[in-house]
Amino acid sequence: MSMVSFMPWCRIEKTYDIGEIQILTFQRHKPIEGIGNAMQCRLNTILATYKTIEGKPVDRAALVWYGGKSLLDDLNDEERETIHELVTLACFCGLAQREYFNPIGHYCNSECFALYIQKFDRADFTALTTRRREGQTLSGWPIDDIAITIPVNCHPVREVTLDDVLLKALAVHRTQSQNEEWARWQNAISCFNQANTDGENVRYQVEWVLLCSAFEHLLEAASDYKDVAKKFVDAFTPSTHIPVKAAKRKAKTWTEPDAHLRHEWMKEFYRIRGDFAHGKLVSQQPTVWNPQEHLVLAAIAFPLLVRCLLTKSGHYVLTDDDAAQINAFERLMDEPFLESPPDERGSGDSYWSRLLSEARWDAAHDKAIKDLEAKGWFQTESDHGS
Repeated sequence: MSMVSFMPWCRIEKTYDIGEIQILTFQRHKPIEGIGNAMQCRLNTILATYKTIEGKPVDRAALVWYGGKSLLDDLNDEERETIHELVTLACFCGLAQREYFNPIGHYCNSECFALYIQKFDRADFTALTTRRREGQTLSGWPIDDIAITIPVNCHPVREVTLDDVLLKALAVHRTQSQNEEWARWQNAISCFNQANTDGENVRYQVEWVLLCSAFEHLLEAASDYKDVAKKFVDAFTPSTHIPVKAAKRKAKTWTEPDAHLRHEWMKEFYRIRGDFAHGKLVSQQPTVWNPQEHLVLAAIAFPLLVRCLLTKSGHYVLTDDDAAQINAFERLMDEPFLESPPDERGSGDSYWSRLLSEARWDAAHDKAIKDLEAKGWFQTESDHGS
């Protein structure tokens, strides 16, 4: 029996190599290098069952090619498990590339990376597997009778891009980490992905618990808000900090005036997780940030935390944009960032875009000063005093 692995809702823009697999673009009726006409026709026929919201066959998708095999070869259980693991990393690197508060920027959700590993005997007949709580159901269907439609939350995503450098760093970390450590990273990344489906049927309380689990696993923290917050602050270090005594946001429960604002944010975020994890759909705990603010901050912070930890392991080097986001993050949480700035300058204007611009300018300014000092063209006040 033949088998094909693909992501029908993932309009990938180029080929990506990760570990044992290659993720490549599928465009209807456009030849794929190394694929014969017969195989190309079979792929066109199989992918035709996956429809756009208008009911037309998807014109672009992503194919997953397991190294050393034909694109349509049968795969054993271990090979399929490897594909799932590596597609999870690819999904994360798509989510990590998102541009928030920018209606025309890069954006995707984890449901864009829904993976199908489909068996078929002939190009006109396929086997569909559906899960049951106690097992699964396998049924055969003529391809002409099948129509599987794109989820509504994937429809607006016209193109998916991955952070290629981050993807390569994770692939290296996967091969060089101890099994126990990589298992933690797998769990953390998987939880993060599951919390970012954009699905209307996923309650925000579920997303909240998953995101908190992601931070806990990645930081190797105890299931305690104080430990998670401390390890987060230690690993996620901007160039300047906002102590709570200087913050615009205030809370009577903040008893350490010199504590960093991001420390109080993570304490609150993880503490409330306890209510949701124990079956309370509405938390009665006082909060400084509303639920949507918390979820946006977590979605921004987690990929940056991954980059910080990969840098510490020697598998990644923070880019200027990474540094700008890290330096802007704590400032963001001190603003009403879900609202438009009072003097909004256009559809792409937001607190986040302004803070990123400021952080980039500050970094460029500091670099220019250091370059001038290194060349002896600039003297600080202390130099004059000496």
